[in-house]
Amino acid sequence: MKKITFLLIILLFAVAASGGYGYYTFVLSDDDDDEDTSEPLASSGNAPVAKINPSNPKIQINETISFSASDSSDEDGDDLSFIWIFEGDSKEYEGATIDRNYPDKGEYQVILKVTDSTGLSDEVETEVLVVEDYHDEQSGNVNGNDNSEEMIEIPVETGFLTLKIEYDLESANVNPFDESSQVTLRLTDADDVVVDEESGVEAGSGTWSYSTDDLSSTGNYIFTIESESGSMDFDIIIDVTY
Repeated sequence: MKKITFLLIILLFAVAASGGYGYYTFVLSDDDDDEDTSEPLASSGNAPVAKINPSNPKIQINETISFSASDSSDEDGDDLSFIWIFEGDSKEYEGATIDRNYPDKGEYQVILKVTDSTGLSDEVETEVLVVEDYHDEQSGNVNGNDNSEEMIEIPVETGFLTLKIEYDLESANVNPFDESSQVTLRLTDADDVVVDEESGVEAGSGTWSYSTDDLSSTGNYIFTIESESGSMDFDIIIDVTY
């Protein structure tokens, strides 16, 4: 509008100076109206939302797990970039998906940082529980003459699913006229609480099985074979699954 006003003033002075009368036609050009004032559509300024899938997974040692950031989102529809950080690894990794392998048991932190094209970002973390099934086999003998007992340690760690103890007992009495062979079987948990106990157990086989709902603590459990009378050979198989 400044240009239009300036041109009108000049034209009016010109008419007045000429002393002429009549009709005059003025063609006005508003350069400001011709300029393209449109601007690119800008982001609304919303930060993205970072999500890791799977969340809090449990895997076996040396098992490959694939992490994905595909559930991450941005309300503004901005382009997203992804950075992964893994506990115990000094490097940072890019990409919407990534595979990892853990050779050792334990709990490991995973961090995902999502950044949109405007520089806004969000961060989320999860924890990987790396486990290993436990298997043990024990054989031996307990004798009532010396009140001997055998104590077998069983590691039960966070994330276990089942604990199974299989036993096979066989009398080792040499003299058939000796008193019968009997033992007491006992399982105590990591807090030294008796989970199960059975006395007067004679030669034979059996199984004790437990799930996560049956056991309240984690740590070292103890399975005890305690002689009551006679001599008893035993074979024990222990499995803890995760």
